[in-house]
Amino acid sequence: MQEFAEDAELCFRTTGDCCFDMDSLDQRLREVKDPAETRLSGRLQIFLPPQPGREYIVAVDPAGGGARGDYAAVEVIDRESGAQCAELRQRLRPRELAAAAGALAREYSAPGRPALLVVERNNHGHGVLAFLTGAEPYEHIYCSKELPGWLTSAVSKPAIIGGLDTLLAEKPELFRSKRLLEECRTFVNHANGSMGAAHGTHDDCVMAFAIAQAVRREMLGSRRSRA
Repeated sequence: MQEFAEDAELCFRTTGDCCFDMDSLDQRLREVKDPAETRLSGRLQIFLPPQPGREYIVAVDPAGGGARGDYAAVEVIDRESGAQCAELRQRLRPRELAAAAGALAREYSAPGRPALLVVERNNHGHGVLAFLTGAEPYEHIYCSKELPGWLTSAVSKPAIIGGLDTLLAEKPELFRSKRLLEECRTFVNHANGSMGAAHGTHDDCVMAFAIAQAVRREMLGSRRSRA
């Protein structure tokens, strides 16, 4: 089966290159239900609408946009529980993405409880952040080392993906999107030592969700240390 795999996904399953536990992925894929609401022809999926008294993290994995470019992804999670609440996956240019992410963050905000907007600042993220502080303003933006945005590096990427794999094993109910889980199935270790989407697949939802959960852990850790 490994030598004559029928498709790319099966090949990764049989070679063991996937960065996530396949049994946990398959089990959760059997369990997840359709979103409570879809918008934008299915590009935006709502699993849990905003609830009074809750706080949210909105994480953004930017892309260049264009008909043949990578997808941009926005993941909304509950700050306390980590549950996936909403997911946007769409080909958007930086200004379009800034507007969409800001709108979703405002939807999941309440008076005195603004959603924290976390933008990966690598590559096209600089443009998204520029629009969020200019033409498409949103005030409550995550900063790392006094710089706006999250930096994904050769050190931080394995750490946040490892954290996501642990979360999938321990709390699979937090994963509510089939798209996200399917991207996890083709998120692999490459021969050059890097990790990411297999050729011909995407990892935008994976990265946005991993960043959201990493920031959540960081915030919970800070709260415990202050206590």
